[in-house]
Amino acid sequence: MEGGFPGQLVGTEIHGFHTLQDLDVSNILEEAKMRWLRPNEIHAILCNHKYFTIHVKPVNLPRSGTLVLFDRKMLRNFRRDGHNWKKKKDGKTVKEAHEHLKVGNDERIHVYYAHGQDNPTFVRRCYWLLDKYVL
Repeated sequence: MEGGFPGQLVGTEIHGFHTLQDLDVSNILEEAKMRWLRPNEIHAILCNHKYFTIHVKPVNLPRSGTLVLFDRKMLRNFRRDGHNWKKKKDGKTVKEAHEHLKVGNDERIHVYYAHGQDNPTFVRRCYWLLDKYVL
């Protein structure tokens, strides 16, 4: 699954993007302010994280549409972003919905959603590759 030549993205046969130009990251980042990313876009970004900035501490109060990459194993408190998130009935734990997303025919991405306490249309989505598909 490694890129076969310089500039070729990892996982091309799965997500369909051959190069960073094909992925058109600047356009995706602009569109992310108005729409959710597609599973193949997420997969391409996560598989090719070496081309992106990996944050070493949580981003404080990220705006809607902000794309932030973390190493979950190195930064355990990546959820502490300063926003108030809707809580479970216990009043302490953030209420999160967990799902798997398909890329092609296989579930390859884990995603969870948390809704804003103050603005219910504000949603945090966190994605990671399912362990069996980590490249």
